[in-house]
Amino acid sequence: MSFAQLARMLGGRLYEKPGAEPSFTGISIDSRTLRERELFFALRGGKYDGHDYIDQALQKGAAGVVVETTCPGLDKITGRTMVVAVTDSHEALLKLAFDYRNKVRAQYLVVTGSNGKTTTKELIYYLLTAVTEGVYRSPGNLNNLYGLPLSIFSMPHETKTAVMELGISVPGEMTRLAHIVRPDMIIITNVGPTHLETLGTVEGVARAKLELVREAAPDVTVIINGEDRVLLAETKKIKNDFITFGLESEVVFKPDRIEQVDGGNRVTVDGLMFNLPLFGRYQVYNFMAAYAAVKTLGYVFDDVDTSTITFQTAPMRGQFVEINGVTFISDCYNANPESVKGGLVSFAAQRAKKRRIIILGDMLELGAREEELHREIGRLLSGQTFDRAVLVGPLAKFYMDELVKAGIKGDKIRHIVEVEAAAAEMLKIFEPGDLVYIKGSRGIGLEKIMDVWKKRGGNA
Repeated sequence: MSFAQLARMLGGRLYEKPGAEPSFTGISIDSRTLRERELFFALRGGKYDGHDYIDQALQKGAAGVVVETTCPGLDKITGRTMVVAVTDSHEALLKLAFDYRNKVRAQYLVVTGSNGKTTTKELIYYLLTAVTEGVYRSPGNLNNLYGLPLSIFSMPHETKTAVMELGISVPGEMTRLAHIVRPDMIIITNVGPTHLETLGTVEGVARAKLELVREAAPDVTVIINGEDRVLLAETKKIKNDFITFGLESEVVFKPDRIEQVDGGNRVTVDGLMFNLPLFGRYQVYNFMAAYAAVKTLGYVFDDVDTSTITFQTAPMRGQFVEINGVTFISDCYNANPESVKGGLVSFAAQRAKKRRIIILGDMLELGAREEELHREIGRLLSGQTFDRAVLVGPLAKFYMDELVKAGIKGDKIRHIVEVEAAAAEMLKIFEPGDLVYIKGSRGIGLEKIMDVWKKRGGNA
């Protein structure tokens, strides 16, 4: 796109620099990752102001910048590069994303939910690529009002099916996302106690997610977890014709059989076998959501050996990782009460060559119920079989309190506030053959424990 086209579309003012590149080849909102000839959008955020990083963007080779008309020193910038000045740079970014979404005439599948949306998105992608071409999925977890535009800009023009992930933290956010992506199919994995500081209750979470359905066209296909009672009840209030998936209930899509195997699950559905290399029975819900989406699109696996489909997902979402003789179940990208419960129950069924160690971090953004919900997990953990439990973070003291109340004491349990201290402590504890489950909210950074163990090269 040329800068002249961009300025007209955004209703902004173009400041041209004679001899400068008249067009750009991509979009960036981060001067650290910007590539040469990309356009830098200077966005104002809660912690940072992109206008402060315009110099860095230009040094990296940006073709030009989009700034706000109130930007200090605008006259100095305009003499150095191509500039489009707008009233609100974030709104301009969203408008450009909407325009490009309309130019790529793909079928848009949108995945949301409290747990498993990134994994479900990835599983849909791998199932679709086994039976068709031209499939794109949004990278990583670029799923909010800043990430979704970047996901759209990364999509090739020739895309036939786009699988997008949407995530929210406040009411009304999903409505704005829905207006940009305009889905052809909606998949909701579940709802649970996440972002309670802003969404209030689980019912509030469901209503916020279902803004996506309310804003969609009436004929849009909706697929939901039929065993999630809150989601089911809230969906029925706004739509009757939806498709369900689950593991055991009377739903449209459910597996014939689930077998726990080393390194994951083996799932049989409609007589087809799939090997899912992810920890936890709860991951099968994500798979069934993906399977339901692909089958509802009309695809079949008649000419595919489904047992050989290779599934991968984003890091820290239930992968088995062996480092220096220790097997880690890396499940520390995020955590809320439901995902932690599912993880602990699944870990209880795992076999270990040597010791079974649990490293459990804080669950964040739970609002006024944070103590109550942490104590509830502590009580569940007290009934589990393990050799060591290391509890990390300020809120993890509530786990510890419940374990002590249950009579578990001594070296078997330890509460450490800082993750760096926990990593140092684990260097003394880990031994080859140990099986270690790591679970906690992203803000705690439990992956540092694995990083330190890897750098150390084992227990010296």
